[in-house]
Amino acid sequence: MDNTILQLLGITDSDLQIVGQTIKNDERIVVLQKKLVPVYCPECGARMYSRGIYVRTINHPVIQGIGHLTLKVRERKWRCPSCRHMETDHFHFLEPYKQSTSLTPLMIINEMKDINMSAAEVARQYNVSNTYVHTVFMQYVSLPRLPLTDIISVDEVYMAFNHQDRYAMVIMDFRTGQIIDILPNRNKETTEEYFRSISKTERYGVKYIVSDMYNPYLNYPRTFFPNAVSIVDSFHVVQWINRKIISYINHVKKRYQKRDLKKLEEENRKTNRDYQTRKDSREVYILKNFRWVLLEDVDHIHYSYKRIYSKRLNEHLDTYQRENIFMSLDDSFPLIRSEKEKYIEFNQTYVGKPEEADPALAALIKEYRQSTLKMFREFADLLSTYAKPITASFTTISKKNVDQEKDVIIRLSNGPMESFNNKPKDYKKESNGVKNFEYTRNRILWATRQSPSILAVPKEEKEVHTYTGAKRGSYRKHN
Repeated sequence: MDNTILQLLGITDSDLQIVGQTIKNDERIVVLQKKLVPVYCPECGARMYSRGIYVRTINHPVIQGIGHLTLKVRERKWRCPSCRHMETDHFHFLEPYKQSTSLTPLMIINEMKDINMSAAEVARQYNVSNTYVHTVFMQYVSLPRLPLTDIISVDEVYMAFNHQDRYAMVIMDFRTGQIIDILPNRNKETTEEYFRSISKTERYGVKYIVSDMYNPYLNYPRTFFPNAVSIVDSFHVVQWINRKIISYINHVKKRYQKRDLKKLEEENRKTNRDYQTRKDSREVYILKNFRWVLLEDVDHIHYSYKRIYSKRLNEHLDTYQRENIFMSLDDSFPLIRSEKEKYIEFNQTYVGKPEEADPALAALIKEYRQSTLKMFREFADLLSTYAKPITASFTTISKKNVDQEKDVIIRLSNGPMESFNNKPKDYKKESNGVKNFEYTRNRILWATRQSPSILAVPKEEKEVHTYTGAKRGSYRKHN
C-alpha cells in the first residue's frame, strides 16, 4: 500500500516507507523515513551507528486542487565508530538544503507557459516565494534564437526595461508566426552587433523584411540582408492617413467647442451667472461618437435602414442618417472621405500584382499632389518616399494553414506581428512593469513557442543572480 501511495506522489525512492499520516483541515501531512537496514562507512567499511533523527518539512505540490500536501521527512544521521566519519540519509526526490521536492521546479516551469499567470500567482499556488519561482525559471529556461527564414517581420513593442531600453525589438517568422528572437532595444549599436553575429549564409537567405515605416528597418536590406526586399505594411500606411483625419476631426470639434464656450459666456453675462462648463452640444457629441463615418472603409460599414434610438440626440436614426448628419458638420468631410477611399481602392485592387501597382501608385501620387486638402498633399509626399516598399507589399505567398487542407494565398503584412504584440503588453500590465530583460524575453518565448525545451543541465544560482550593488556589511541578528 505504501508503494502505491508513493507512486501517486511521484516519489520513486524504493527504500522509503510511510510511518505516519495526518489530515488537518485542508493540509495533508505524510511522514516518511528510510527502511532500517545496516549502513556501512564509505571510508573504512565499518558498520555505522545512528546518531539521531532530523525532521525536514518539505513542500510537495504534486497534488493540486484538493488541499496542501506537506511531507515530513525523517533523516537519520550515521556515525562510524572507527574513523568518526558522518553520513546523513540521502533521498533521490530531495535536493540538499531545499524545502521543496525535485518535482516542484518542473511543475512551476510548466505553469509559466501561461503568459497571463504572474510569478506571484505561481508562487502562491506552489507555496514558495516569488524569488524561488524567478530563480527556478532562469535556471531551467534559456531559449536560443530560431534560424532566420526567407520572410521575417520586424516591429517594436513598448516594454520600458529601463531608461535606455524602452522599445523591445521583435523578429518573427512570417510563415509560421513563431518569434525568432526579442532584442532589448532597436538601437543601431544593438541591432548591428546582433545581425553581424549571424552568418552571411543565413542572412543572405532572407528575401522579404516586413515592417512599418521606421527608416532603420527599411535600410536593413542594404546593411544586413542584400538579397531582401523591404515591405511596408499596408496597415501602417492607412493608419498614417487616418491619424491625419482624426486630427482634422478634432480641429473641427474644437471649433464647435469654442463656439459653445462663447455662447456660454454670453448666457452667463445675461443671467449674471458663472458657469464654467456645460453639456456637449449636439455637434460636439456627433463629432466624438460618429467619427467612424470617415475612419471606417465604406465597404466595411454595415448600412441599414433600421432606426436606433439615440438618447443623447433624442432621435431614431438609421446608418444613412447618422452618416449625413456627421458629413454636414464640415464642408471638407465629403472630400476627405472621397480622397481616402481612392487609396483604399488602390490598396485592395492590386493584391498579388506588385508590378501593376507601380504605375497606379504614381498616378495616385500625382492626383494627391493636386488636392485642395493639405493632408493629402502630405500623403502624396509619404507615398512618394516609400513607393517601392509600398508596391512590394502587394506580393503574395502560398501558405498552408493547420486547419485547412489546401494552401491559401496571403499578402505580406505585419498582421501576425501586430496580433502578437498584445501579449508582451498584457504581460507587462499583469506584472506591473518589467525590469529584467532576460527573464522577460525567455518568459514570452517560453509561452509562445510551439515546442520549447528546458536546459538539460540547469544553471547554477550564481549564474542567475547577478548582484551589482555594494557588498553587504556585517550586521547583528535580532533575537
